[in-house]
Amino acid sequence: MSLKDYINEKPVLETKRLILRVLKPTDVNDLKEWLPNKSIYKYWGKRPSKSDLNPELIFEKKERKTKSFHLGIVNKDDNKLIGELWVYLIENDRMAKVAFRLSAEYHGNGLMAEALSSVVEFCFEKTELQRLWSDVHILNIPSYKTLEKVGFKREGHIRNGKMVNTYCDYYLYGMLKEDYTDIKKVK
Repeated sequence: MSLKDYINEKPVLETKRLILRVLKPTDVNDLKEWLPNKSIYKYWGKRPSKSDLNPELIFEKKERKTKSFHLGIVNKDDNKLIGELWVYLIENDRMAKVAFRLSAEYHGNGLMAEALSSVVEFCFEKTELQRLWSDVHILNIPSYKTLEKVGFKREGHIRNGKMVNTYCDYYLYGMLKEDYTDIKKVK
């Protein structure tokens, strides 16, 4: 399959503890529980948007057909939407950026690494993507540790660069399909 096969119907990914799927209007109450938490935006590169503060606005916009993914992360234990993961800025169906965020209540138990691993597997096994990358504020230790745990490699340090709308120091991380294949062989 290829990215174009997912333009109209996005994937649903399942792990031991999580379901990753498109956001639904029924997720608004879950989103309202954690999206307003200012700690989420400390290293996000921008302040909360209108739709972050009022998640119902997400569903008022007409959905654009795109190869990009914006998946909600649902915890199977309590059936709550606890985070989000994006695969976007797709270039020539070859490389894409990943970004993620998780409710503070669910930090520290490997859930984001589990979600990201699932997305990496999907991207490299079910699409033609050859490279995934991300940028992360140098003070956002949990996020870059998550990237490293999944197999991303630190490829650079940008000093006083622009990350979304903020000037800061940040790291660049990347993973090639061949890195993923090598990791899979070891497991």
